[in-house]
Amino acid sequence: MLFADEDDQVMEGGFEPHPWKVLVVDDEEEVHQATRLVLSDYEFAGRRLEFLSAYTGEEAKRIIDENEDTALVLLDVVMEDARAGLEVARYIRHDAQNRLVRIVLRTGQPGQAPEREVITDYDINDYKQKTELTSTKLFTTITTAIRSYRDLLAVDESRRSMNLLAMSVAHQIRNRTMAIAGFANILKRNISPDDGQGKYLESIVEESGRLEEVVGAVNAYSTCGPPELTKTQLLPLVENAVERFVTAAGQREREYALEMRISASLGMADARMLSRALDALFENVLDFVEGGELVMVLQSDVQGTMLEILDRGPGIASQHMPHVFDPLFSTKPDGVGMGLCMMRKVGLEHGWDVVLANRPSGGIRAGYVIPRVEEEA
Repeated sequence: MLFADEDDQVMEGGFEPHPWKVLVVDDEEEVHQATRLVLSDYEFAGRRLEFLSAYTGEEAKRIIDENEDTALVLLDVVMEDARAGLEVARYIRHDAQNRLVRIVLRTGQPGQAPEREVITDYDINDYKQKTELTSTKLFTTITTAIRSYRDLLAVDESRRSMNLLAMSVAHQIRNRTMAIAGFANILKRNISPDDGQGKYLESIVEESGRLEEVVGAVNAYSTCGPPELTKTQLLPLVENAVERFVTAAGQREREYALEMRISASLGMADARMLSRALDALFENVLDFVEGGELVMVLQSDVQGTMLEILDRGPGIASQHMPHVFDPLFSTKPDGVGMGLCMMRKVGLEHGWDVVLANRPSGGIRAGYVIPRVEEEA
């Protein structure tokens, strides 16, 4: 009998775990060499490191696009220009839409990228000066970042699995619902109008329709996010949502008084997701707006933008308030119970503050506080 060498068996059999990918972005070769040397024997959760190297911002962007499973970016600021590294950080989050990779800024010229400004304006995870990164602190920084990446990856995979499960269940239920409603309609056509069984068949058709609404709402919720964030003019989205509400209210013959307190505002948002959230909010108030007042607010100040809808309905009972964001929770006999749940998910996916509270004068206020975004020069 012949046995393969142990090392050959590990490599050819594929038993060695995939390494953590670490992208080093710096225009100085010595930094790349020193990083590899200090971390040459590094291991976390049984996995070693695989180093990727980029010497310019453009090269870093290309490598990120080709390696979506990069766990960590050690990023210099000053390379081909004074803010090349910051542009890489912005590209990773906004263009590549990579929310998982951890970004640690390493700079030898802190004056070019003040820590407070960088932490506030860029979605990075740590800020270090090269002079303070001893071998021990580099080890700690790498471990903290990779552990965070591992945990975020697990959460993301869990969310993807749950979304896939929800979509699969919704698809299967929808198929059966269509079959039930179809057979019930066939039976209705084959019985006389005086047959007492007709009312039961009519109930089957109606309940099948309601179940289809639930399935559609769950499917919409499961496919919501993550957002593709861009600088978005919020005013047109609000105006279009108001138009859809006016049409829906007219179809239901709802009477109301609508006040608009809106002005041009800019925010980092996914326009499609925000439109769905606004539709969900308006759908929620349709049942309570009869003969009442409704206020649409979109106003900005130096701190941010308030986007909310105010109504003068009955408000939310105190015993129901803890459950209003729960999926499928509704106090309405024919309600689906996904409107406020969808509204909250859109806000959380964007990282916005979600507002939902009873108003002292009656009714509720519901919406978002959206961080301020600077206008393009």
